[in-house]
Amino acid sequence: MVAARAFSVRRRLLLLLSAPLGLLLAAGVLIDYYSTASPLHAAYDQVLASSIVAVAAHLNIGVDGRVKSELSDQAIAVLRADNHDEIYYLVLGADGEFVVGDAGLPVAPPGRDNPSFADAEFRDAPVRVATYRLTNASGVIAISVAETTNKRREALHSMLSFIVASDLAQLLGTLLLVWVGVRAGLRPLLALRDQIARRSARDLAALDESQVPGEVRPLTRALNRLFATVAEAANAQHRFLANAAHQLRTPLAGLQAQLELLSNDLHEQGASDPALRERVARLHAGMQRLGHTANQLLALARAEPAANLPGDFRELDLADLAKDVVAAHFDRALAARIDLGLDAESVRVQASDWLLRELLANLIDNALAYTQAGGNVTVRCGVERGSGKAGSGLAVLEVEDDGPGIPENERARVFERFYRIAGGEREGNGLGLAIVEEIARAHGATVELTAGAGGRGTCVRVRLAATPPGYG
Repeated sequence: MVAARAFSVRRRLLLLLSAPLGLLLAAGVLIDYYSTASPLHAAYDQVLASSIVAVAAHLNIGVDGRVKSELSDQAIAVLRADNHDEIYYLVLGADGEFVVGDAGLPVAPPGRDNPSFADAEFRDAPVRVATYRLTNASGVIAISVAETTNKRREALHSMLSFIVASDLAQLLGTLLLVWVGVRAGLRPLLALRDQIARRSARDLAALDESQVPGEVRPLTRALNRLFATVAEAANAQHRFLANAAHQLRTPLAGLQAQLELLSNDLHEQGASDPALRERVARLHAGMQRLGHTANQLLALARAEPAANLPGDFRELDLADLAKDVVAAHFDRALAARIDLGLDAESVRVQASDWLLRELLANLIDNALAYTQAGGNVTVRCGVERGSGKAGSGLAVLEVEDDGPGIPENERARVFERFYRIAGGEREGNGLGLAIVEEIARAHGATVELTAGAGGRGTCVRVRLAATPPGYG
């Protein structure tokens, strides 16, 4: 299915304005053309009328009314001189007899004005004819001068081209001004867009309406009401998770303690029934797994963006955090005869302290669980090489082991909730790496899973933004 084209107010305004402006352009071209063409024709007609005067000046009208031409060859050459058009003339006597000129030249019909003008065709070419009628005692003498229309046509084409170019330039200039005006008018909306885009999933503070146009304020008010509702829901979820954690952990811890006491009593009393001791041991192990699963489920729920409030995030040093978490797992590593090491470089990040502790604890827990006795687990933190100086660029938190590793075709799926690799020897619930990914997402971080050094084991690398020096 083809995605719908993104709606743009700027594009829509330009399209809505372009059509009427185009119609106005066409109307303006027509108005300018006809308002300019008429004076142009009148000017050329006036030149023709002047040529009639020149011809009439060389006519001799006798007492009997007969007309004789005194036009010399030089005068005729001057009359016909034109670089663009052919010039014709004709003089007819009182009885319509041919006197001089180009025989067959059409004569403009008489009109209210003298001379009169008409469009005609002569020698297979369009001509403009001007005819002056002189009345005397013997009748009407007609003097006509005509020219082809090349100059007129070229002048009209030049004039039309200039008008179209001028009006088109005005249209483009208007559209440019409209575009600039629309861009300036939409600047508050773009600022509002940027204000929303800069927010993280945890930032539910009200939008600043001081620079928002009145037409958009109903939208921003509706968003602020939504943010307030979501913030209240997040607070409620935060309180619920805190209460649920307390209510679940306390009885589970009590049950585990009671089972440990029962197991110790059976051992001290020398209970002879091995099946009873085995059942109690299984019950104790199951209770431990239940407590671990409950803690992981609560951690997964609290890692959701909606459950994280902006106040949970503060500046902290990854090196200090890694030292505390590694120290908490040292006894377990010692009991399993696993070398748990730490390579920590100081780097500060803006993060939730307890969430990053949960992330690192899950990574170490997985590494210890899958590493054989005599193996190695190494925790590293610092600035990633090539990302900048300490305190800037990308911070990296890494846990590497030399255990059996994760097959390459399974690496994308191990981050799914409750997914466990088929044939795995360790009992688990498949939530550890899902919690890691959820916490990383809450921090805008990325998680990369690769093989360890020499292609053995597993290396999980978390990259997150380091805090610049002097931040806050």
